[in-house]
Amino acid sequence: MLKKQGIEEKINRVMEIAEKYAITNLISDLEDLKMKNRNYKVHILMVGEFNAGKSALLNRVIGKEVLTENQAPETAVAAELYFSEQEGIIANEVDGERRRYSLSEFSEIDGRNVRYLECYLDSENLRNKCDYVLVDTPGFDSGIERHNKALIQYIEKGTVYFLVVDCEKGTISESALNFICEIANYSEDIAVIINKCDKRTRAEAEEVKEYISDLLQSVFGREFPILCTSRNEAEADKKLLDLIQKFQAQDYYEREMTLQLDEKREALLAALELIKNSKECDTKELEKEIQNREAVKKRLLDQVEAQKKKISIKLHREIKERIIGRVNDQLNNGVPSLVNAYKGGEELFQEKVIELIRPILITEMGDYSAAAYENFIDSLNFYSADSSLSNELEEVGTILTNVCEKLRVMGENQSYRIPVQETDAVEFMEGKKNMYRIVSSALAIVTNFIAPPLELIIVFLPDIIRLIQTFLGTSKEQQLADAVRAQMIPQIVSKLRMELDKPLEQVEAVMAENIGLSIQNMLDVENQALEAVKNKKEEIQQNYAEFLDEIEKDRIFLQEL
Repeated sequence: MLKKQGIEEKINRVMEIAEKYAITNLISDLEDLKMKNRNYKVHILMVGEFNAGKSALLNRVIGKEVLTENQAPETAVAAELYFSEQEGIIANEVDGERRRYSLSEFSEIDGRNVRYLECYLDSENLRNKCDYVLVDTPGFDSGIERHNKALIQYIEKGTVYFLVVDCEKGTISESALNFICEIANYSEDIAVIINKCDKRTRAEAEEVKEYISDLLQSVFGREFPILCTSRNEAEADKKLLDLIQKFQAQDYYEREMTLQLDEKREALLAALELIKNSKECDTKELEKEIQNREAVKKRLLDQVEAQKKKISIKLHREIKERIIGRVNDQLNNGVPSLVNAYKGGEELFQEKVIELIRPILITEMGDYSAAAYENFIDSLNFYSADSSLSNELEEVGTILTNVCEKLRVMGENQSYRIPVQETDAVEFMEGKKNMYRIVSSALAIVTNFIAPPLELIIVFLPDIIRLIQTFLGTSKEQQLADAVRAQMIPQIVSKLRMELDKPLEQVEAVMAENIGLSIQNMLDVENQALEAVKNKKEEIQQNYAEFLDEIEKDRIFLQEL
C-alpha cells in the first residue's frame, strides 16, 4: 500500500497557512489536491496495435474472460481494471453520464458513446496490485483519432506504458515506433511486451526480442524493459505482474504529488511575499493596490480576448502553408510505400496515409502552439507600453510586467519536447529552445484538433481509391505510382488545405482561454493576500509587527517543507 500520510500532512499544513490569510482560491485547490492524493494510483496502460493480444493478456491477469478480445475498431474503448468484491462496470459517457452494467453486459456497451470504462472485478491479482490501475486501450493504428484521444486522458496520471507487439510479425511496426516517439515526450516509463511467443520456437522468439531491443536502442539511444510471453504460457500473469512491480508505485506517487504540492506551495509563498512587502502601506494604499490589480486583470483579460480574435494572421497562414508543404513532400517521398499499401486494399492504404501525415500535424501543431503562446505574451507586453494610457499605466506597469514575466516562467515550466524526425533534430534543438507552452500537454490539444481533417481523409480516401481503380484497372506499378502522385496526393493535400483552418483556430482559442484563466487565478490569489493584510491592519494596528513576524515564520516553514 502507498504511504500517503506524509504528503497529506504537508497539504494540511499548507492549507492551514492559506486559511490563516484567507487565500480562498488556494484553499479550494488544496482540497482538490487532497482528494487526488487519497485516490492516487499508478496507471499501467496496455497499448499496441489491434489484435496484438492486450485484452487476452489482461484476462489472464484477471483470471477470467472479461475483456472482449478482437473488438471492432469503431467500438473499442479504454477499460480501467479495479479490484472489488462487488463486480460490475461503470461506463463514463461522452456527455458526462455514468451508466452501470453487469459484467455479462460488457460486449453490449456501445463504445462510440463512451470515454472510458471502469471495470470492478473480484480478482486476487488486482487486489494484490491495488496501487496500480491496469488499463486496456484500443489499438492505436486504426486511423480513428478517437482512440488516441482516449490515451490522452492518462498523460498526467502517473502513467506507465506497456507496448504489446505481436511476435509473429518479428518487429515493431513504423506506426508503433511513431507512437513510442510521441509518448516518450511525456513519459520515460515504457516497457515492451512481445506477445504470442508460442506462435514461434523459443529460439525464434529470442531472435525477435534481440532484434527489437537493438532497434529501440538505435532509435531512442536507451534500453527498454522487454518481456516475452503469450496468453497460453503457464506463468504469463506472474511475469506481467513482476514487470509491473519494477515500476515502483511509491516512487511515482511521491514524484507526482510532490510536484503538484510544490506548485501550490510556491503560489502561497508568492502571496506571503506580497503581504510582507506591503508592511509600509496603510489601508488606503492597500485598497488602491487591490484596485490597481483588478484594473490590470481586466485590461489583460480584455487584451487576451482581443488578441484571440486577431492572433497573427501572418503566423497562421505561414504555419498552414508549411504544414501543406511538408505533407505534400512526405506523401510524395512515401509513394513506394503508398503503392504497396494500395495493393493491400483501402484500409491498408488509409492507415499508411494517416501514418505519414499524423506525425507532421502533431509536430507542426506543437510548433504553432509554442509560437502562438509567445505571440500572446508579446502582445500583452506591447499593451503595457501603450503611450495613450501612459499616465494610468504608470501606476500599474510594475504589476503588468510582473504578471507577464510569471506567464513566461509558467510556459517554460510547462514545456514539452515535440516529437521530431531525426533529420530535424539539430534544427529543432537550435531554433526552438525558447518556446513556451500554456497547456500542460500540447499533445492533448493537437490530438483533439487534428482529428477533423484526418477523419475527413478517412471518409474521402475510398472515393479516391475507387476513382483510381476505375481509371487504371490492373495497371503496372509505375502507372499506379504516377496516379498516386498525380491524382491521389493532390486531392488529399487539397482537402487538408480546406480543413486546417479550424484546428489552428481551436488551438488559438484554447490557448487564449488558458492564458486568461492563469491571469485571473494569479491575480485573484495576490488580491486575496492583500485583502488579508488590509483586514489585519484595520483589526490590529498596534500588533501589526507581530503579524509580520508570523508571516515570516510561515514563509520559512513553507520554504523548508
